[in-house]
Amino acid sequence: MYALEVLNHGTTLTVRLTGDVLMEDVAAFNKVMREHSKTPGISQLVLDLGAAGRMEVAGLGVLVSLNTSMQRYGRRLVLLGPAPHVTALLQKAEIEGFFPTCESEEELRNFIPEACAPAV
Repeated sequence: MYALEVLNHGTTLTVRLTGDVLMEDVAAFNKVMREHSKTPGISQLVLDLGAAGRMEVAGLGVLVSLNTSMQRYGRRLVLLGPAPHVTALLQKAEIEGFFPTCESEEELRNFIPEACAPAV
């Protein structure tokens, strides 16, 4: 099971994922991530994966689909600090370059300055 913590930074929404996204979690994970991606006024969604547990390929499929959908509306999905097993999953699926990815908060701050500002 997973948990999400959501922080709004103006035009950037940060969603911090903790726990596992397993096959039985995929439908709910997809639904909630799509709702967050449609938050009025945002231009990007940062998914913090530093504390993510296991993620099955279907969970990764949610992120690919979400990214494609967001791009249609001029928005983007950015991954922050993927845990090593998530990075390995991205590499295994041969899509590690599909998402803008920041390895640290400092790198994210340089990429999207407002993403590290105090939440509103």
